[in-house]
Amino acid sequence: MSAAIVIVSFISEDKPLQKKVLVTGASRRVGLHLAKRLHQDGYSVLAHYRSETEGVQELKAMGVETIRANFDSRDSILEFVARLRKQYQDFRAIIHNASSFFPTDDDLAQAAEQYETFFYAHMMAPYLINQGLHDRLHGDNNDPADIIHITDINVENPTPRFDIYGTTKAGLHNMMLVLAKKYAPDIKVNAIAPGPVLFTESHSEEVRNNMMQETPLAREGGAEPVYLAVKSLLINPFLTGVSIPVDGGRRLSKR
Repeated sequence: MSAAIVIVSFISEDKPLQKKVLVTGASRRVGLHLAKRLHQDGYSVLAHYRSETEGVQELKAMGVETIRANFDSRDSILEFVARLRKQYQDFRAIIHNASSFFPTDDDLAQAAEQYETFFYAHMMAPYLINQGLHDRLHGDNNDPADIIHITDINVENPTPRFDIYGTTKAGLHNMMLVLAKKYAPDIKVNAIAPGPVLFTESHSEEVRNNMMQETPLAREGGAEPVYLAVKSLLINPFLTGVSIPVDGGRRLSKR
């Protein structure tokens, strides 16, 4: 399947061209927050999205450059990489936030389809994007560039009901480790593992309360702590191959 790709560009003639920070999955929730905050902090953001949302409209209104693509097949991802290589020469960072999240279906055929969805979003897309663009990544002031994988605390302590999700996020974590070796010293590759930062509508009040009881800091973290972790990696030139948990300590007591 070939993905339709649409780029909306807002470039000011008064400012020099900056290296791009690519954020995947920026249409909602944490990805949207990351794209907004990076833009507000002066980074030149390229925000990827799969479907048009109010969040995408907000980004466009802010002057953030956007690109639409599906990560649902090898060909669609390769087309995305080829378009990026043609359009841009320099990237400061790549932040892999694009993700799917739902429990594993009991039906084996449905579970197989879910596995493909998770695999393409969490593993195939990050690998092909990293490999396809690593020669375009350049840091500032002779410091390394950055690749950041947004994983999950399920990497450390997987939940059986979300076994496929957790397995592919663990693959993304392992990819971070090996690429930290492969791309050194020019590129730092790190991960951020969020815990209960933003509840969804599917979380009942009981589920939310249970999560908070398993979280030492006893609160929903919000997206800003994830951004602060991202920024800390971007500005620290001597961190690679590390995973930062942003979970309020929940991994310590999660059953």
